[in-house]
Amino acid sequence: MTMAGHGRTSLRRVRIYGVLIALLGIMMFPFYAMFSSTFKPESEIFSAPATLVPSDPSVGAYLDVWTQTDVVLWVANSFVISLGTVVLTLLLAIPAAYSCARNDFVGKRTFLLAVLVVQMFAPVVLIVGLFDVITQFGLFNTYLAVIIPAAAFTLPFNIWMLYGYFKTVPVALEESARIDGASQLQVLTKIVLPLTKPALVASITYTFLYAWNRLLFVLTFLTDSGKYNIPRGVFSMVGALQTDWRMMLTVSVIGIIPLLILFAFLEQYIVAGMTAGAVKE
Repeated sequence: MTMAGHGRTSLRRVRIYGVLIALLGIMMFPFYAMFSSTFKPESEIFSAPATLVPSDPSVGAYLDVWTQTDVVLWVANSFVISLGTVVLTLLLAIPAAYSCARNDFVGKRTFLLAVLVVQMFAPVVLIVGLFDVITQFGLFNTYLAVIIPAAAFTLPFNIWMLYGYFKTVPVALEESARIDGASQLQVLTKIVLPLTKPALVASITYTFLYAWNRLLFVLTFLTDSGKYNIPRGVFSMVGALQTDWRMMLTVSVIGIIPLLILFAFLEQYIVAGMTAGAVKE
């Protein structure tokens, strides 16, 4: 490559990275504004012109949230709902995806396409019917009233992603395990699942994030304030005449921290799982 060609390539690369950095800055600015506002007094949050850096930083909002709200309980409930949704989703998605990946049966393609139909409906469209079902089964005001619908709406993505990943596992490995006397359950748990760890981590992360952010289901199916999650807790802080925006933003920041920690530890598995599962029959 000539010096001129190398220069054009470098210039093009600089432009691409410049655009990407600018887009990243635009997307991250709302999060920075939310985070910085938690260190500002209420008057400075709505000051004009707006300040990017707090003039007199204070952690008072975090102390007030700790003493005046049930933020610890809200975080704990978010974990209960999210982990419950993850467990239920995997218990249903793994057998369904593995069966489709390893067996050819009548209606297999129809089943896989029918699963995607659930993904076409927004939860708000089905909320009235879900409310009727939840109340008839006596699940109203229980964690299961949120966990079951959340799992139902995450199943399509998880089944299709795990289905694509299971198809990449060599069948010869399973046949060798069966020759050695392994049962079907042992083949799945000791051979297939360890080899599909990236897909499982991506599935767990997606489902956990989906359940963590659920407001509609909690708002509709839970009336006990002791079962509120983070989004419902933030919503409860909206007053009829006055709203403490500083405390609302503080609770929102606290609710994001567990997700950032989760992504920090699992980022490499998430990327591998999302890309390797993106295959179709």
